[in-house]
Amino acid sequence: MFDDGQGDLFLSKEKQLLKWCRQKGVFSKAEVISFGTKNYYLRADRTVRDFVRQGIARKIGKDECMRRNLKGKMAWYEFVKIL
Repeated sequence: MFDDGQGDLFLSKEKQLLKWCRQKGVFSKAEVISFGTKNYYLRADRTVRDFVRQGIARKIGKDECMRRNLKGKMAWYEFVKIL
């Protein structure tokens, strides 16, 4: 099978995003998109949703967003799993 090295590139981007999520703690979808744009990782938003499915991060509900005073209508996430 032909390996063009893209697998390692994507894994590297995913690890960069994971490290960023860990450092931020709480972050919005807009921040994820901004991170992805700056780092040429256009699937960053999808990767964060994958992190949610894997239990690495969680999506913060609207009521909790209001209690925490998190602004904006986009989704908010919280890093929960230390790897």
